[in-house]
Amino acid sequence: MFLKPETQLQKNTLTMNHLYKSILAKIIVTVFISGLFYSAFSQNSTSPVFTMPEGVTKDNIWEGKIIFKMKQSTAPFLKTDEIQLEEIKEVLTRIEATTTRKIFPLHQPPAQKTHFSGQPYSDLSRIYFAEIPVEASLEEAINELYATGLVEYAQPWYIPELFYEPNDPLIGSQYYLQNIKAFDAWEVEQGDTNVVIAIVDTGIDLYHPDLINDIAYNYNDPINGEDSDNDGYIDNFYGWDLGDNNNYPQWDVLLHGVHVSGIAGASTDNQTGMAGVGFKSRILPVKISDQDGRLVRSYEGIVYAADQGAHVINCSWGGAISPGQFGQDIINYAVLNKNSVVVAAAGNSNNQVRIFPASYVNAISVAGTNADDHKWSGSSYGKLVDISAPGQAIFSTMPNGSYAASNGTSMAAPIVAGAAALLKAQFPDFNALQIAAQLKVTTDIIDTIAANQPYAGLLGTGRLNIYRALTETHHPYLMFSQLEHPAEYYQLFNPGETFELGAEFLNLLAPTENITAVITTQSPYVDVISGESLLGEVLHMETTSNFENPFVITISESMPASHEVTFTLNFLNGASGFAGQQSFSIVFNLDYVDFQANQIQTTVNSRGNVGFNYPNYNQGVGFLYANANQNRTLIKCAGFVAGVSTSKVVDNIYGPVEASFSKSFYSLENARIAEFPQKGDLEITGSFNDSLAGNARIGIKVDYSVYSFENSPLDKFLILEYNIINQSGENLPGFYTAFFADWALQDVRNHRAAYDTENQMGYAYSASGGNFTGIRLLSHSNIKHYAFDNQGYAGSMRINNGFTSFQKYTAMKSTRNNAGFFDKDNDISTLISAGPFNLQKDDTLTVAFALLAGDHLNDLQATAQLASLIYKDEYVGTGPGHFADNLTIKAFPNPFENTLSVEFTHNISGNAEISVFDMYARRIYNQKVSGKEKYQIETSHWDQGFYIIQVKTDESVYSRKIMKK
Repeated sequence: MFLKPETQLQKNTLTMNHLYKSILAKIIVTVFISGLFYSAFSQNSTSPVFTMPEGVTKDNIWEGKIIFKMKQSTAPFLKTDEIQLEEIKEVLTRIEATTTRKIFPLHQPPAQKTHFSGQPYSDLSRIYFAEIPVEASLEEAINELYATGLVEYAQPWYIPELFYEPNDPLIGSQYYLQNIKAFDAWEVEQGDTNVVIAIVDTGIDLYHPDLINDIAYNYNDPINGEDSDNDGYIDNFYGWDLGDNNNYPQWDVLLHGVHVSGIAGASTDNQTGMAGVGFKSRILPVKISDQDGRLVRSYEGIVYAADQGAHVINCSWGGAISPGQFGQDIINYAVLNKNSVVVAAAGNSNNQVRIFPASYVNAISVAGTNADDHKWSGSSYGKLVDISAPGQAIFSTMPNGSYAASNGTSMAAPIVAGAAALLKAQFPDFNALQIAAQLKVTTDIIDTIAANQPYAGLLGTGRLNIYRALTETHHPYLMFSQLEHPAEYYQLFNPGETFELGAEFLNLLAPTENITAVITTQSPYVDVISGESLLGEVLHMETTSNFENPFVITISESMPASHEVTFTLNFLNGASGFAGQQSFSIVFNLDYVDFQANQIQTTVNSRGNVGFNYPNYNQGVGFLYANANQNRTLIKCAGFVAGVSTSKVVDNIYGPVEASFSKSFYSLENARIAEFPQKGDLEITGSFNDSLAGNARIGIKVDYSVYSFENSPLDKFLILEYNIINQSGENLPGFYTAFFADWALQDVRNHRAAYDTENQMGYAYSASGGNFTGIRLLSHSNIKHYAFDNQGYAGSMRINNGFTSFQKYTAMKSTRNNAGFFDKDNDISTLISAGPFNLQKDDTLTVAFALLAGDHLNDLQATAQLASLIYKDEYVGTGPGHFADNLTIKAFPNPFENTLSVEFTHNISGNAEISVFDMYARRIYNQKVSGKEKYQIETSHWDQGFYIIQVKTDESVYSRKIMKK
């Protein structure tokens, strides 16, 4: 999967700059490569939890509308206006959806799965929208859809903005044609009337004398009241108005599209007005704005243009709020499925904020310059910008036959779109990726201009030069293809460690005999030990790699938690110099761990949370129980809480303002899977303090251990042990500590919470059936249980609009044993607390909880009892054992390939067990042994990456990290 950074989609991602630009795929390490994004793993199968992105206002979304994509497995049940699945029907009824239908009803799944570049084709046939009451919560409705486990993604319907500024009266000529060498280019290629540039915008002036003769009229569907060409649109002779759903894409509220159209495609050599960059190319008007001027059908406009056969699609609009995987699906469909070049404005924010669709993989992101080739003062910039073009005082068409100049990357984008159309005419066999590569590899360098030096490396490969793009056909251009190792490989590298970075690369353009890849970084937290890889000869459309001589990189001991390091990758051609550039980032020293040691799969972060790395729901798997329906998370938010008064409470759960999180804890030692677990089959340890709590700071340090057991009957719980150290310098009377969980069970209408006194357990379930979950206090008897009706029903504290310190401390001191019985919307939470304690200065208090799952109440109760026995060392069974330093065992070679040998320096007395665990702590090999000195394990079917080998005897345990190369 390829992505163009920014949204860290899902397990922490691995992205890259050339074709890769980012979103969400949830992976363990994130590599953002400016242009292309590669993910070596499958997408996370967990049902995510959606939270409205920060900064979203009513102006950014189409109220009452949700976009969602059904999973591939549901395809047989998907109809145009109906989804024939009871779980979805129930949710749509519950959220009061009045309309549900496919956004692209005429689309079928792609016949093939993968593009030649290795990227998957987009399937738009499974994308729907639903209309709900505008006063309803989009966030809650989206999470209802996610909770079914049948939805690939769900999101609001985002509305982008235009990127232009008012007219500049100072310059009224087309200086930019000189800058981009258009006149020289037209001596080589004047375009082709069969090459079409779609202007996806606010409409066109159909009667403008400089536009009327360059419109790509659809003669297969004349104005006769019929859909003559059977494309689903009646009389789309001029194009289409998607915003108002008619066949008349004439501008009405906003003239932006008129101006953009002229830049790319105004008539040339007609003794009228101006010259469009595309010369003879035709323009296809696709209006996406409604009667209020909102760009409500922006991404649908891209699909319409691609389906109509547009060779180039111009998008002079965008937004900092990413439309998520939906937007990436659309860009991939246009570029990969339909072979259209998508050109987009980089934005007018004069900063490095990523703008979409420009920052998506496979889109060409265009920054703006002025007449002197300086960065235009308003232009956005950054590692994901691909190319620059003039964007200040751009003279072009205006309504009613007039002309004027405007500023913006909205103006720079159609200049590049016109150039792409000329290249398509000159090189008709080039695909969309090759046209983009040719444009980028032939630019004029502008980083060396004094005014641009602060933006060096942030304006793409340079300023567009169309003449060079048409005439210089000897350049190679390499793009990232795939990593040597799966992306999880990088998660296990800690500060102080060194790793090798190998990858495959595809040459899109001319063959070359001598390519070198060079990697650099400005970060003080990594050292590039070996930064050059000689790739040698690479033919046209051939793939090569640096596997034999990879880059070597060392992570600094002082690397901050979850710190993103940006690298720049340059390809240098011995014959002609520049042959491609990519910027990418890797997030090192991750501060959370995804794991599965038994029937529970979850995430533990470094600040006291379980489920997700709050507030980032893209990081983490939730809380999954093997027997739960649809592999859905059973927890929305969970974490450790402590307090001494109503004004001094520390935590990392919900904050005092709706949709916020408290951020009291600072990680001292990030959560890590213990190489030598002391308490369970799997153990995660770390520590944090409350130094970020401000005036609420108590002065505590918390050393924590989360551990679990692999085998039945101990496979349905986690134990969370907190050693709380009073570092405040004074005694802490009235000290409480607690564990909180906001549950996400089946059918929110029937959520219930209750308390089991005998087992000191608060538990939750759905009255309509399904699994049970719970929290048990293991360490103390002074327990309180508070069951929340999150909306505040029946006397409960209301916490869905903010969870204050006053409420948290009061709940830790109070008892409320039932929730969810009082209203149809039974959103519930549980808090189990211990206290009060008088925690003396410098003393340590140890508190432990069990986080439980079960098939029914009796099962949950039995699991709670087992957890208590284990914690008190009263369980009679196979314990985790202890480590012995005097047990000498060798595992070799390391790294290994197809065979791993395990050798004992002496015969084993009694029985022993050899186990191998993968990076998710899942046991993939197990063998009981006795007496023998040497064993061989066949590993040819194992994936590349890190593993843990563990040898247990009756008295001891040996464990070490190994790697398959």
